[in-house]
Amino acid sequence: MSQFPATSRLLLGAQAAKAARLLDDFRSRFRLMGNTYSATIAGNNYIFTMEPQNIKTIFADRFDDFDAGWQRRRAFAPSIGDVLISADGARWHQQRAMLRPAFKKQLFSDYSFYERDIDRLIEQIPHDSSTIDLAPLFYTHALNLASKLLFDESLATLNPDFGTSSDRFVEAFKNVNNGNQRRLRMGRLLPLMLRDRLYEDSCRVVHEYGDIFVQRALEYRQWWNLNALEEPKGGIKPQERYVFLQEIAKNIDDPRELRNHLLGMLLVGSETTASLLSGCFSILSNRPQLWAELHQKAIHIGVPNSDDIRNFDSLNHVINEVLRLYPILPLFSRMANKDTVLPLGGGPNGTSPVFVPKGTLAMVNTHSLHRRADLFGNDADEFKPERWASLKKMDHWTYLPFSGGPRICIGRRKGIKPNVLRLLGNEPD
Repeated sequence: MSQFPATSRLLLGAQAAKAARLLDDFRSRFRLMGNTYSATIAGNNYIFTMEPQNIKTIFADRFDDFDAGWQRRRAFAPSIGDVLISADGARWHQQRAMLRPAFKKQLFSDYSFYERDIDRLIEQIPHDSSTIDLAPLFYTHALNLASKLLFDESLATLNPDFGTSSDRFVEAFKNVNNGNQRRLRMGRLLPLMLRDRLYEDSCRVVHEYGDIFVQRALEYRQWWNLNALEEPKGGIKPQERYVFLQEIAKNIDDPRELRNHLLGMLLVGSETTASLLSGCFSILSNRPQLWAELHQKAIHIGVPNSDDIRNFDSLNHVINEVLRLYPILPLFSRMANKDTVLPLGGGPNGTSPVFVPKGTLAMVNTHSLHRRADLFGNDADEFKPERWASLKKMDHWTYLPFSGGPRICIGRRKGIKPNVLRLLGNEPD
């Protein structure tokens, strides 16, 4: 297996990140070093791979050999503690089982679940052909949807009459997410990181906002335990559908742990939806013919049901292609919790197994994987949604927009297509 030269690793990495070329820089390294290579950066041993067999080994075949890792838990600790995205072992299994009912298929196929928030989003988009940055609207829309799922109440952050508290929360939430990523990139050097007062202040704002809903959930827990006929003071009452915060409050009475679960799920849910919506409409805004085709079909469908969404092939192909070229998480990391082995990358031709010492960070690069010409054709760098008409039976481990194996994204694709379809149908010609 090739070793990236030590004298240039940190310099090139810093230059690429500064120039917002990090993902392209990774592709250049793969072309130079092969589909799997190793590096030592800031005291951490890394193995970078875009080899499907290695990815399958990390995510599935040797799943128990790899953890999220202590560095991720330490990086996220001030904001969300040790929740699903950073938990390992028995704690991860317990949390995964607890969260799974929140993502029942029938909930996400119910268009009425999204209707009010999508209407609110559409109201914020000018219909006079003026230019607007949709990314901030998509981000707050995604927070609305995630919050509605988690505690049955939309943040309504797209409503200008809602007040300033929600805007303050959204800004703080962005700062927390960015701060978490900076802390994670520091790795072992995190203790040397300068104090980040913006991150600390933003964590405080996010926690205060989350505590409001946690208190309501604890009041519901009290009502539920007593099996009382009266509603609790906060107005929380049993719901016909699953409400995440209420359900986990039946088993957890620690306010801080409840808040961590809430914010952790809010982080994952909002980032996924916002990123995919932004990617789709960024692409479509530069392809008027494709936009017109999808727009007419969406108008014809009107209010969609699950069959409409499943059978809308051209829209499904667009979403698949957006996720291929612009995966929501272009890099996944796993830390080896014991000495283990990957099947490919060793030897002079890269076809022999590779020894992975305990503590090594295995970095799966889906951005580079999805652009491999030998897997997706010589036009792999081009946006061609029609390619998916013949890629339906492709190897699962060559296309991983939501990770894979037991840790695959629990809410993958949930609610995305109804949002895209309704926006397509309501945008004027």
